[in-house]
Amino acid sequence: MSEKKHAATPRRKEEARKKGQVFKSQEAISAFMLLGLVAVLKYWLPNMLQRMEQLFPYVLSLSSDWTERSVASLMMNILWLGIQIMAPIFGVGVLIALAANYIQVGVLFTGESMKPQISRLSLMSGAKRMFGVKAWVELAKSLTKVILIGYFLYASVRDRLQIFPALQQLDVGQGAIFLGQALMELAWKISISFFGIAALDYLYQRWDYEKNLRMSHEELKQEFKQTEGNPELKSEIKKRQRAMAMSRMMQDLKNADVVVVNPTHFAVALRYDQNVQKAPYVVAKGQDQVALRIRELAKEYDLVIMENKPLARALYAQVEIGQGIPADLYKAVAEVLAFVYRLKKKKRA
Repeated sequence: MSEKKHAATPRRKEEARKKGQVFKSQEAISAFMLLGLVAVLKYWLPNMLQRMEQLFPYVLSLSSDWTERSVASLMMNILWLGIQIMAPIFGVGVLIALAANYIQVGVLFTGESMKPQISRLSLMSGAKRMFGVKAWVELAKSLTKVILIGYFLYASVRDRLQIFPALQQLDVGQGAIFLGQALMELAWKISISFFGIAALDYLYQRWDYEKNLRMSHEELKQEFKQTEGNPELKSEIKKRQRAMAMSRMMQDLKNADVVVVNPTHFAVALRYDQNVQKAPYVVAKGQDQVALRIRELAKEYDLVIMENKPLARALYAQVEIGQGIPADLYKAVAEVLAFVYRLKKKKRA
C-alpha cells in the first residue's frame, strides 16, 4: 500500500465532514465552560445565598403545622427556587458549549458518527486505541490537570497557612466569606491554566485530523478522475463537441455573404445582417483542412470566395465565430462587402 503523504484535498475534507469527521478540541470547550461557570458563580453566588435564605423562614413557619398541602407547597417552592438558582448556571453552560462547538465546527448535522462500526469490535483496534498515541496524549492531559490542580491548591493553602488559625475567632458568616473568596481565587487560577492545555490540545487535534486525512498518490489520482472525469472519456466528449460545433458552423456557412481566403491556409466566412449585429460578423472560420472544407462548401453554396491574405489572417486571429469584426478592420471588410454586393447586383442584372 502506497504511503499517505499528501495533504487532504478540499473534496476529501468535505466528504469527511459529511461523515462527522471534523477536528475539534474538547479541552477548549471544557476550558471555556469552566471559566464561564466560575464567572457566573462569582456574580450569581450572593443572589443564590439570598434566595436560599428566604426559604428558611417559610420552612420554620410550617414546623408546627405539617399537612399534606403544606408539604406539597413546600416541595413546589423548593423546586421553583432550585430552578431559579440553577437556571443561569445551566443556561450559561449550554450557551458556552454551543458557541465553542460552533466556532470550531460550524453548523453540522449528520448521523454517520452514530452508525455502528464493526471495526470497533476488533481486539486489535481496541488495543491500538488503548495504547496508541491518542491514549498517551489523553493520559498526559489528565496528569497535567491533576498536577495543576494540586499545585494551585497547595499554593493557596501555603499562602494562607498563617491565617487559618485565626478563623476560629470569626463567626460562621465571616469564615464562609473568607473560604469562599479563597475557593473562587483557586477556581480562577485553575480555569485560566486550563486554557494552556486547551491551546496545546487544539494544535494536536488539528495535526491528528490532517494526518488521518492524508492521501496516497493513488487516492489523489482516483479523486482526480472522479472530479475531472476519465481522461479518455473527456477526450471523446471534446471530440464529439468539436464535431457538433463543426457541423453547426458548416450549416451556418450557407448564410454567409463572402468567404475570405489566404488562399488555402485560412478561410473566414462573413455575413452582414443589421437585424443580428450592427457590424459584419464571422459565421465560420478554419485553418488548413477545415479551410479547404469551407472553400468546397462555399463553391457548393455558390458563395463569393475572395482572396485577401492579410485580411484572412487578421480575421482568423482576432475574431471568434459569432463575433463582430473589430473597428480597425471595418474599412477592409467594407471594401470586400461592397465588391460582393456589386458582383451580386451584376449577376441579377
